[in-house]
Amino acid sequence: MEGRGWSRLSKRMRGLTGAERRVTVGFERGEPVDLRDLAEPVRAGVLADLLTGCERPGRAALRLRNARIEGRLDLRNAEVAVPVRFADSTFTDTPCLDDARAASLLFTDCVLPGLRARLLELRGDLVLRGCAVTGPVDLRDARVGGTVNLDGARLAAAGEAVDETRAAGRGAGVALAGARMTVTGNLHARGGFTAVGQVWLGGATIGGTADFDGAVISNPGGLSLSADRLTVGGSLTARYGFRADGDVILIHAQVGSQLNFTNARLGSSGFSALHLGGARAGTLWLNFAEPPDGRVRLSGLTVDSIFDDPATWSAELDLIGCTYRLIVARLPSAPDEPSPTVQVEVGQRLDWLTRSPDGYAPQPYEQLADFYRRNGQDPEARRVLLAKQRRRRATLRWPGRLAGYALDGLVGYGYRTWLAGLWLVVFWAVGTATFVARPPQPRNPAEAPTPDAALQALDLLLPIINLGHDGAWKPAGWSQYVAAALVIAGWVLTTAAVAGLTRLFNR
Repeated sequence: MEGRGWSRLSKRMRGLTGAERRVTVGFERGEPVDLRDLAEPVRAGVLADLLTGCERPGRAALRLRNARIEGRLDLRNAEVAVPVRFADSTFTDTPCLDDARAASLLFTDCVLPGLRARLLELRGDLVLRGCAVTGPVDLRDARVGGTVNLDGARLAAAGEAVDETRAAGRGAGVALAGARMTVTGNLHARGGFTAVGQVWLGGATIGGTADFDGAVISNPGGLSLSADRLTVGGSLTARYGFRADGDVILIHAQVGSQLNFTNARLGSSGFSALHLGGARAGTLWLNFAEPPDGRVRLSGLTVDSIFDDPATWSAELDLIGCTYRLIVARLPSAPDEPSPTVQVEVGQRLDWLTRSPDGYAPQPYEQLADFYRRNGQDPEARRVLLAKQRRRRATLRWPGRLAGYALDGLVGYGYRTWLAGLWLVVFWAVGTATFVARPPQPRNPAEAPTPDAALQALDLLLPIINLGHDGAWKPAGWSQYVAAALVIAGWVLTTAAVAGLTRLFNR
C-alpha cells in the first residue's frame, strides 16, 4: 500500500486494539476477517466510523466473523456505500439503522439484543439468517431492493418495545415489526424460523413471495401473524409444519397467486384462528394438518379456487360474502407431492355452510349453488337452494313457517315441482274411489254422459279445464265434501306448481 492510501489507513489505526486493526485492514481490502483466535471485542464506534467515513468505497467491504461488538452500532441517517456482513458474531447492544441508506446488510448466525431499522433503505438484501434476536426487529417503513431472509432466525419480543403500542395488542408483544415495509424481492421466514411474539406486517408490500413454510409463531392470547392490508405479488405460503399459537390476521390482504396453509396448525387467542375477511387471492389452500382451534373467517374473501379438506374443517366458519369459482377437496400432502382429491357430497357441503355461529345468511347458499350450476350439477344446485329456503324458514314467525312447511311439502319451494304431480295422483285416486263407492247423481239425465268415476275426479281436480263431467254429475251425501276437497286441492297444487316453476325459470 502506498501514498495516500497508507496515510489514511495509518490514521484510522491509531488507538485501535489488535482486533480493530485487523478489521480496519480487512475493511480497506474488502477481505473477510475472522476474529476466532482473538478474545478482544470490537467497539461499535470503530465500525461506525469505518462504514460512514468511506466516501469512495472502491473494493472496501465489512465482512466480519466471530466478533464481539461492544456498544451500540449507531448508523442512524448514515449513508453506507459498502456491503456489510456479520457472521457468528455477538452484539451487546441493539444496532440502530433508522433512516439509513446502505447497499446490503447481512447477519448470519449472530446474536443480537434487537435490531432497529425503521425507514432503512437498502439497495440489496437484508439477511438475518440463523440469528438469535432477543428483542424486537423493527423494520417499519423500510425499503429493501432485494430479499429479506429470516430463515432459521429465532426472534423474541422481550427487551425494547415498539413505540406503536397498538401493534402489540395482547400477548407477548411484537417480535418482528414490518408494518408498511416494501420488499422488491421475496420475504423468507422458513423452516427453523421462530418468533415468540407477534409478526406484524400490516400494510407491507412484498413484490415476490412471502414464505413461512415450517415457521413457528407463538403469541398466546394475542396475534401471531398480523398482516392486514398486506400485498404480495406472488404467493403467501405457510405450509408443512407452520404453526401459529395466536390469531392469523390477513384482513384485506392482496395475494397475486396462492394463499396456502397446507399441513399448517392454527390456534386462536379467542378471536379468530384465521381471518381472511375482505382478502383477495388466486387460490386458497385450507387443507390443514388438523382442524384449527378457533373460528375461520372467510367473510368477504374473493378467490378463484378453494382447496380444502372436510376432515379439517373448522367447527366455526364464516362464509358470508365469500366468492369463488371452483371449490375442490384435497388431502394435505408432503412437500413436492401431489395433493389427492377427495369426493365431497352435496350433503357435506351443506354441513359446511351451517358452521357459521352468526346464523343464517342467504349468500353462502347462493354461491355454492352457483358453483354447482356452472359445473353442470343442477340437481345439487337445487338441493342447496332448497336447503337455503328451509334454513330461512326457521328465522320466520309462525305464520310464515306454516306457509313455508306447506310450500315445502307441496312443491319443495319450487325445487321439487314433481311433488305437485304426486299429490294430484293421490287426490285423483281418492276421488275415483269415492265416486265408485258413492256414484254421483245426474243433473240432467237426458244429457248426462256415461258415468266415469276417474273422469269425474279428474274434472274436479283440474281447474279451468272442463272434461264435461263436473257439470253433468252431482255428488251426493258425504261425497260432496270429497268433491269440494278435490277442487281446493286442484287450485292449491296448480298454483304452487306454477309459482315454483316461475321462480325456477326466473333464476
